[in-house]
Amino acid sequence: MQLIPSMDLLGGRIVRLRHGDRRWITYYDWTAEGWIERLVAAGAKRIHIVDLDGAFGEARQPLFKEFPKRWPSVRFQTGGGLRSREAVQGALDLGFEAVVGTLAVENPQALRGLPGKRIIVALDMKGTDIVTRGWEAKAERSAESICDGLKELGFGRALVTDVSRDGTLEGPGKTAIRAITALGFQVQASGGVRDLKDLKALKTIPGVVGAISGKALLEGLLSLEDTKVKAAMAFDERSA
Repeated sequence: MQLIPSMDLLGGRIVRLRHGDRRWITYYDWTAEGWIERLVAAGAKRIHIVDLDGAFGEARQPLFKEFPKRWPSVRFQTGGGLRSREAVQGALDLGFEAVVGTLAVENPQALRGLPGKRIIVALDMKGTDIVTRGWEAKAERSAESICDGLKELGFGRALVTDVSRDGTLEGPGKTAIRAITALGFQVQASGGVRDLKDLKALKTIPGVVGAISGKALLEGLLSLEDTKVKAAMAFDERSA
């Protein structure tokens, strides 16, 4: 299982939000470029970038457009504000894997024909229910119906976030994760990861291929000097 460092950018700065709420924001001193250099030096092979400006409906950030070219050894994935086919295609054209949330849940046909191996469906969960639009609305269809439709379109990877645990360091939401792996998806688990014990627990769940961590890495709870952390970041899911 691959450990995937996550970096949320707002106004060009690295931040973390608790439960996705702008009122509960933590700023970090690292520049985006400096933190990426640190992650790459520690062996990171995939990095997750969230454009919070885009997620909040503001102009998407130009800051990270050059990241895939600047660090060609890293597979970057990005999400936040990819609410149209054109926006998704734009991220793919820049060399990113595209993490697509509300569009994939509410209008999956808009993604028809896009490369399934480079699209990661973002499923935000409350328990076993999928929620959209800033975690405010419960999806009109069941998780099973949504996932079946996405699989028919050729999408089989999902980034699953238990929204009650996002940015909390309270441990991953295993119920939400298992609900999606049971539907045949390979899952990147997001939300609540705090230490190596959490990574070990996630590794035992069939179908979990990655674990997203932002706060724990930024605050040193998962140390970039730890050989186990380095090995987890350097793991390539394609070799599994």
